[in-house]
Amino acid sequence: MPKLYNAKKLDKGLKIGLRDLNGTEWFADMTLDADKRTCRKINVPFLPEDKGNTLLAENKAKKLFEKLLQERLKETNQKIDVPGWQTKFFSLSLILLWITGMLWLALDFMDLNSFGKTQVLILHGALIIPALVSLGVLIVSHIPEGWEPTKKRKSGFLLSFIMLFLVISGFVLFYEDSFMNQLSYSHSLTGLILVPLIFWHFKKKSTS
Repeated sequence: MPKLYNAKKLDKGLKIGLRDLNGTEWFADMTLDADKRTCRKINVPFLPEDKGNTLLAENKAKKLFEKLLQERLKETNQKIDVPGWQTKFFSLSLILLWITGMLWLALDFMDLNSFGKTQVLILHGALIIPALVSLGVLIVSHIPEGWEPTKKRKSGFLLSFIMLFLVISGFVLFYEDSFMNQLSYSHSLTGLILVPLIFWHFKKKSTS
């Protein structure tokens, strides 16, 4: 954060000043919380000969500070607090499923070692058990809290649909060989994009 010249502290976390030594407009330096500090223009020219100029800058800075504090509070309240162990359990299960699925796809594409493919496929199927358990736990804690931040709602619906398709298609492929050719690559390619989509969903801003 750049130093402010002719700085004047107005309140805790708020001061005004000039960005340059010979600056021509006021800026507000605001600390909204431990993770968020910003320096903003307040659209007030610096007029040292005008007695009311500093007071105008102070009032506009305070209004902007209050507005940003309210927005920050709303954003913080909308953050979804998922226990770390649930996220780690789900992430580990998903990554292992993804790795074994991609390994099977690579072996199938190169037409290598049918026994190895079978073992990888068995491991992939076994990993669905902890993945479904962790997914169930995550859904119970995540979806009710995640309903309000509407920017994540659409991506959440998309991920839910994709995971539902993967679960159903996986069970169909396990129990019914006749669907193998039509469904296996759809299942594999959908699984390929799942991890990037989850990362995209996680990184999206949660504010409405």
